[in-house]
Amino acid sequence: MASYQVNCIDKPKASSPIEQITHIGYYESLDRPRVVISVAEAIARIEDNNQAFYVSTERGKTYLTVVKPEDGGKKHLKSLADRAGVDNLLTLEEV
Repeated sequence: MASYQVNCIDKPKASSPIEQITHIGYYESLDRPRVVISVAEAIARIEDNNQAFYVSTERGKTYLTVVKPEDGGKKHLKSLADRAGVDNLLTLEEV
């Protein structure tokens, strides 16, 4: 399974702390431009065990997981926090 380092995100309103991430960006290789895919596409790839995505942190690689809300809400991506309450995805630059 291929794994890629996520290096940017996109949200409808960049400054909003409550808007969900809609897209993630990564490089497939050093000679290719940045690839940006929707969160829905990333979730499908993770759930199909085709690809994995991670964020580089002080402790190494933190892989993204799919969160499935119990109330039937929309699935979304999450990374484990290095520091209390900080999702590493939200610290990445905007697309």
